[in-house]
Amino acid sequence: MEQRILLRGTFLKERAISTVFLLVIIVASVQFALNPLLQHFMPTLRNDSMVYAGILIAWLFILMNVRDIILMNMLRPKFAAKRAEATAQKVAALEGARQNEQQDGK
Repeated sequence: MEQRILLRGTFLKERAISTVFLLVIIVASVQFALNPLLQHFMPTLRNDSMVYAGILIAWLFILMNVRDIILMNMLRPKFAAKRAEATAQKVAALEGARQNEQQDGK
């Protein structure tokens, strides 16, 4: 969950690029994979717009989850670097505060 929060607020460039790729993949997969398969196995399904819309929404959510998994794995080193940087800043601040206390105590 923490990684999803980080993904929402950071690395906007990567997220935007992946969203563009996701849109292209969705359009291409629906046009060239999903529709022909549905036409072959269930020819009358596209006439029932609610079921067809449900299938398209489910396909969208599946592809979004796959995109998020791939993106998280690609950004894992960047997240680790950001966490290490934040930890280093906290340690430096604590060290500075402790040195100030020691100097004030002398």
